[in-house]
Amino acid sequence: MPSPSDRTRVGVAGTGFAAASHLDALARVPGVEVVAVAGSDRERAERIAAAHGVERAYASHAELLDHDGLDAIHNCTINRLHHEVSMGALARGLHVLSEKPLALDRVQSAELAAAAAGSDAVAAVCFNYRHYPLVAQIRAMLESGEYGAPHFVHGAYLQDWLLLPTDWNWRLETANAGLSRAVADIGSHWADLVQHVTGDPIVEVFADLATLHPTRMRPEREVAAFESPGEDGGVPVKIETEDYGTILVRFASGARGSFAVSQTSAGRKNELWFEVDTAKAAFAWHQEDPNHAWVGRRDAPNLELTRDPAQLHPRAARLTRLPAGHPEGWLDALAGLVSEFYGAIRAASDGEPYDGELATFQEGHERVCLVDAIMESNRDERWTRP
Repeated sequence: MPSPSDRTRVGVAGTGFAAASHLDALARVPGVEVVAVAGSDRERAERIAAAHGVERAYASHAELLDHDGLDAIHNCTINRLHHEVSMGALARGLHVLSEKPLALDRVQSAELAAAAAGSDAVAAVCFNYRHYPLVAQIRAMLESGEYGAPHFVHGAYLQDWLLLPTDWNWRLETANAGLSRAVADIGSHWADLVQHVTGDPIVEVFADLATLHPTRMRPEREVAAFESPGEDGGVPVKIETEDYGTILVRFASGARGSFAVSQTSAGRKNELWFEVDTAKAAFAWHQEDPNHAWVGRRDAPNLELTRDPAQLHPRAARLTRLPAGHPEGWLDALAGLVSEFYGAIRAASDGEPYDGELATFQEGHERVCLVDAIMESNRDERWTRP
């Protein structure tokens, strides 16, 4: 384990959208210094490093892991490299914050969960939607027991950035992204969020998934996430992963649920929402309107919760960064996650427990198992347990 210092020295593995977002978040966390960035393309890594004021850029993740004096790694690589980079970091005693999915399959994710459990390092998975204040508020309200147990949980995660057959990204490549796409990429966020909010594990699934474009046109140049490559040229490529689908779920408590997932729903840019129905109220939250939550009531007027630190449960208030009326959004929630990660590292260094919203590697492994079960259910057309 690296020796503690006044500043935690951090390396970021990856140069895409996730890496740039993590670098923005890290700039807002006191006591942290990003000392190096790595990617498969040295020139791109150097550009990213220069843009964020980082001194060193590497053309391989192995070089980054061996950077002298490193304390922590942010694993923002493509899915195929998650296992390799995180295992390498844990073997060196480095703290790890990994983008999801934790790994390509349950075998790899189990290895990572075991390695994290046997290490003194803090290891967490980037399920950033946990870190919105009103999500934490709903979690606290449900935990109070005042509203009764959830009996129905439903929602969706919808996007449109892969609607056209000319849309392209590495996530469409099974070798780089895994056997699932829409479910693993965004459906896992929804499933993690509702299990975190309710405290109730999903124990069985029934899935109906589909591929809108069995063939897509892969452009000659690299295409970033959410970027349109245009319609000129390209090579036809067979697509093996799902574009959209619906999943029925059963929870350990006996509660039921359902959600839709799609990356081909026109006009839906990042529409993640959930609703939890209990005997006394319903709680709903939409990611695209994150500063408000809805509370449905049968025998009284419905309520709207507003992100106001003075009115929130302490668990939620600690995630806020701005006063009421000053909107917070996606980057703020990511900064909240990153801040909690380094809070957990400080607590571990001091030998103290840390109670936050972070997703552990064990939970990351469980989410991979759930995605695998959803894919198996779709294939076999039956209820399947993770």
